[in-house]
Order: sequence, then structure tokens, then C-alpha cells
Amino acid sequence: MHSDRLIARRRRPLFDVMEERQLLTTFVMVDNPRALEGTGAPTAMTFTVKLVVASTSTVQVSYATQDRTAQAGSDYVATSGTLTFAPGETVKSVAVPLVPDAIPESNEAFVLNLSNPVNAAIFTPVGSATIVDDDIPVAPALSIADVQTTRGLSGAKTMNFTIRLNGAQKTPITVTAATANLTAIAGKDYLAKTELLTFAAGETVKTFSVTMLGTAAAAPDTIFTVTLSKTTAALSRATAFGIMRYGA
Repeated sequence: MHSDRLIARRRRPLFDVMEERQLLTTFVMVDNPRALEGTGAPTAMTFTVKLVVASTSTVQVSYATQDRTAQAGSDYVATSGTLTFAPGETVKSVAVPLVPDAIPESNEAFVLNLSNPVNAAIFTPVGSATIVDDDIPVAPALSIADVQTTRGLSGAKTMNFTIRLNGAQKTPITVTAATANLTAIAGKDYLAKTELLTFAAGETVKTFSVTMLGTAAAAPDTIFTVTLSKTTAALSRATAFGIMRYGA
């Protein structure tokens, strides 16, 4: 019976229990990079691994590449190791060498898996890399950036998220942006929102605005997410973090 309760506890989603949220200091995420394969000198695929907020403790996370349609040895060089974030650091890079060739082929993919976090929780455990063949036009890709600001002592303030398209297109591109709770609670800390955004032909930047709710009492930093979905474009970064700090 004791072992059954222990197994059930281990299977609970990370953010289902408020006490667990309060113990977490930061979250680790990895992006979904794209790079040209190249035909001459070797190039590299660079993954960006970030902490949502800086930690006062040393944070570590292991990483390792894994094949998808791209094959280690013929398309890229298998890479693994451990990243160490010193207190205050928030960004690290993992460069994976690519193997160039002159053979026309489709785009290929491999992933970078994150595991074994220390003093952090993993928010995005897998980053997907796309090796773009030089003879194939780069497909449209969307990304969204994090925002960090003070929430205000009273009244409401606006947090503006920037969504970028990697290049102007000849036809419209649509995408849905939606908020979700992380440690911030919709209705208490911010107003939940879902919106369909349209990039007209030639447009490359859109803004998604979220209303933050003020708090008169001292409060810890809180975080919610904005996730992109329902689009014909690739998503080079699908999720951004809204970090609300207490203050005027």
C-alpha cells in the first residue's frame, strides 16, 4: 500500500500541487533552432537553453542529441554533456556540428533532450532542430519572446508579447496565442486571453497584449505562459513566459 501511494505521488503532474510550485526556484527550457546544412565548411546547429528566472543556486541540466529524420554521423555529430548555470546566469548554448553535403534532399530533424535537472524543473524537455537543405526555400517560422515587468500596486497594467515571423510572406499567416497558468493564476494575477492573430502579406511582427492585475500587498514573482498554436508556419519558439514582479 505504501509503495502504491509513492508511485501515485511520483506520477502527479509537476504543477498540480501548490506546495510544489512554491518550492521550485526556476524552470529550464530549450528552443527549436533551424540552420542551413551547408555544402562546404562545417556549420553548427545552436540550441539556446534558458532559465526562466535567474537562480541564487547553481543550476545544472544534462543534454543529449537524438536522431529523428537526421542521422548522427551522416547529418550531424552526436553531442551530449552537462550545462552549469552559475547563480545569476540564465542563458547557455549547445552547439551541435552539422555534416554538410551537396546532395539535394528534404529538410531533416534531430532533437536535444534535457534531463537530470539540479535546483530547477524542466519546462521544455525536448528541443527540435531542423537542418534546412540549401536548395529548399526556408519555410515560414514563428517565435514569441519572454516579457518581464512589474505588475503594479493597484489597477491594471499591460504586458506586451512580441511574435515574430522569420521573413515576409506572400500569403497571410495565422496563429493562435493563448495564456495559461504557471505560478500566476488567471483572474487573480492576470486576465486569461486567447486571440487569433493574422500576419498580412509582408508583415513580420505582431503584438499579443495581456492585462496584469495589481496587488496592494507584497507578493512573490509570478509566472504565466503564452503559447502559439494552430498555424501553418513552423514554431521556432512556441511558448513564452510572462514574469510579473511585485512593485510600482
